[in-house]
Amino acid sequence: MIAKIRPALWPDDLAAIGELDRSFVTDRLYRPRRGELSFQLVEETAASPIHKVYALDLEERAMWDCALVAEDRQGVMGFAAAQVAAWNRRVVIQHLYVASRARGKGAGTQLLDGLESFARAVSARCLWLETQNINHPAIQFYRRAGFQFCGYDDSLYDPASLEQEEIALYFQRPISQK
Repeated sequence: MIAKIRPALWPDDLAAIGELDRSFVTDRLYRPRRGELSFQLVEETAASPIHKVYALDLEERAMWDCALVAEDRQGVMGFAAAQVAAWNRRVVIQHLYVASRARGKGAGTQLLDGLESFARAVSARCLWLETQNINHPAIQFYRRAGFQFCGYDDSLYDPASLEQEEIALYFQRPISQK
């Protein structure tokens, strides 16, 4: 599937972006294992299926330096947003969602390519993101897209606000300066 990638238009795209499926279901997760001076991710089968829907506050859009949509004849099929962290020259991916009908067909990869083009234009050295250990589908996608696991934080999320234990995982992908 070849999607058209373009900048998000405000307020025109608000409703379509807000309607994108931001959920996942999986039966697998990753557990960080800590060594004395090392760590690794270990894939495990979940005790029961995990389902999560991500919130999306479109009022945050003023903070995004880049917001892209993927669209086809049926309309908006994906959305990505990122911020520039100038102090360390990285582009931080805040959101990346692809409609259920378009998953696994290249729209997510095209959105990442659009973010990488933006990152290159602002002289960023890498794309960086945070996801959760329970989001196995996203982790698989990011790894196929060349992202490398670079850290985790097992105290970032307040356990009182979660349905299951979640751990923040961090991934990065260097930007090739073409």
